[in-house]
Amino acid sequence: MVKDRMVELLQEHFELNLYEARAYVALVGFGVLTPAELASVSEVPAPRTYDVLRSLEKKGFAISQPGKVNKYRPVHPENILEKFIEEWQERVKEELEAKKQAKEELLQLMKPLIETEIPKYGVERVWVVRGIRNATLKTREMFEDVKEQILLADDGYIAINLESDLLKAIDNGAKAKIIVTEPVLKRIEGSKILDYAKKGKLELRVLDKFDLPMLICDDEVFFALEDMAARYFNYETQVWIKDFRIKALFEAKFNEYWEKAKKV
Repeated sequence: MVKDRMVELLQEHFELNLYEARAYVALVGFGVLTPAELASVSEVPAPRTYDVLRSLEKKGFAISQPGKVNKYRPVHPENILEKFIEEWQERVKEELEAKKQAKEELLQLMKPLIETEIPKYGVERVWVVRGIRNATLKTREMFEDVKEQILLADDGYIAINLESDLLKAIDNGAKAKIIVTEPVLKRIEGSKILDYAKKGKLELRVLDKFDLPMLICDDEVFFALEDMAARYFNYETQVWIKDFRIKALFEAKFNEYWEKAKKV
């Protein structure tokens, strides 16, 4: 029903509760109402009408007319809704600025921790990362930190979704060799990755399939454990390892793929 949709929109976007939204819609429809009249024409319980109308007045959605029995009329929707949006925009700006200031203060306070001589990841060199969001954050971090070499055997995510992060790492001086499957190659047609390959900024090859997708950035290795159910629900388990010996093993496997792959 139209009335229900109006109530829903007022709740979702204009910070009125259920009874306030129902009362405001009734006021707009009837023009002027007493608390008793509101209870008879709306789904606001009689014991709540006084409190609800006073709350609407406080929020700027209604105006009261004092008398033996108080009467209430609505503030025109066009006026109050526009005013609400303007105030909300100002509030968001203030909250955004507060968050920016908090970020700067936190970075300053954490500076001694970030710059400590203790290794960034402590003594651990193996981490398990679960879920697509966490995997994306970790991959971006690897691209930010890489200095020399990127080796990527990608069967469906990184080249498509993290193109800008990958290319930024290359622009910053990292050399890159990338192997993709045929489906991925079709999806990146027209992308900057192909432009970079044509200009010789990266090496790109295609392989029908490979059983071990991987990302190697300098001495860091990132790969997924095979679990189709987890992949389907975006909760795939990824393993990150920083160890030159493990890196050598994975690089050897990558080179096997590279020799079998065709140039793009």
